[in-house]
Amino acid sequence: MKNHLQVFYVLMLVFLSSCSSLSANSVNSTSAPPVVDSTTASAEPLNGTATSDSSSPVIDFTTPADPLNVTVTLDSSSSTSATISPDGGSLSLTAADGSVYTLDIPANALDADTVITMIAVKSMEGAPLDSGDVSAVQLEPSGLFFHEMLTLTISPAAEIPIQNQVIFGYEGNGQDYHLAGVDPTSADIVIKLMNFSGAGVGSGSDAAWAANLQIQASSASTRLWQKFGEFSQSERRATLLGTEGETDSTDLANNLKSYLDDFEDQVVLKEMAAAELDCSHARQAIKDLLYLGRMRQVAFSTETPSFNENLGKLAKIMEECPATFLVSGASSGAYFSGMICGLDTPFELTVFAPDGVWPMDFTPTSETGGQMTGILTGSGCVQSGGGPY
Repeated sequence: MKNHLQVFYVLMLVFLSSCSSLSANSVNSTSAPPVVDSTTASAEPLNGTATSDSSSPVIDFTTPADPLNVTVTLDSSSSTSATISPDGGSLSLTAADGSVYTLDIPANALDADTVITMIAVKSMEGAPLDSGDVSAVQLEPSGLFFHEMLTLTISPAAEIPIQNQVIFGYEGNGQDYHLAGVDPTSADIVIKLMNFSGAGVGSGSDAAWAANLQIQASSASTRLWQKFGEFSQSERRATLLGTEGETDSTDLANNLKSYLDDFEDQVVLKEMAAAELDCSHARQAIKDLLYLGRMRQVAFSTETPSFNENLGKLAKIMEECPATFLVSGASSGAYFSGMICGLDTPFELTVFAPDGVWPMDFTPTSETGGQMTGILTGSGCVQSGGGPY
């Protein structure tokens, strides 16, 4: 697609309910394609090969899991924002407790100038950590995807021993908590990211670390990041603590390779095939192909077969597809994200809120506004609401 549109909605909701209410205050919609090298694109089918080794451990990326959601409290008085261009850039935040966060965004990670915001996390409850005292930030706009790996470097105000560091990420306002991928060779806490929302470090005992290793993230891509986190954090611990002999690095590496192969077979190849039949699948196929390719580069310095060729073909499919938009927003503990075909026809999004899941119907009256309605049934009560956005 050749157009790029960014729209911010202010949702003014009036809810009639015998229970609690829901409000949301922003929607971010963008339709820009990724910057890719499409010089190798041709009319032949997208390339792909099944690579899983039956002797290696297998992970199921397609069956829904029961995600771990955490309760995040932000420190709205401790935040920073900057406009980052496609040339890249960085921003830094010193939180109230003295923890320092530095986000570095490389060139070609973004398609257009984008306002990036970091907000310090005051506390986080519900994670398998020793306490809710964490050094973390929430990164916005929520759901923003990058074409290259970025790094978030954290210097906690209170030192956490290497063996107790549990480095994590989450989606939205605390959904789908998981282990984060890190630079395994760095003594600093350097987190690898390709999409927003939250990331940080907390303290955990051996029992807490074991509990983190058992997490089954919900979405396929987050499940892959969980496995990358297990591998990279285990490698980092062994390297920095000098316990390489106690950790079988070969097994860890082979397991991650197997998981990446499973992700390619179960997710990426199927999405590429679906994109050839229905162009609306091209955007997600590009995202997951980039996840796979960048992770292989970082972990093993290897390329995904036919990566540039397939990326170029998917970009061409998306460019020729009728406009689609990613719509996302978060407010007051609610989070929503989804793809729509346009801003001039009704669409439905699912809003995940602390009090339940709201199917919300949006009826645009223009490209920048319209009406919305929703009904939530559960826990013996019915909530309904609506209003202009």
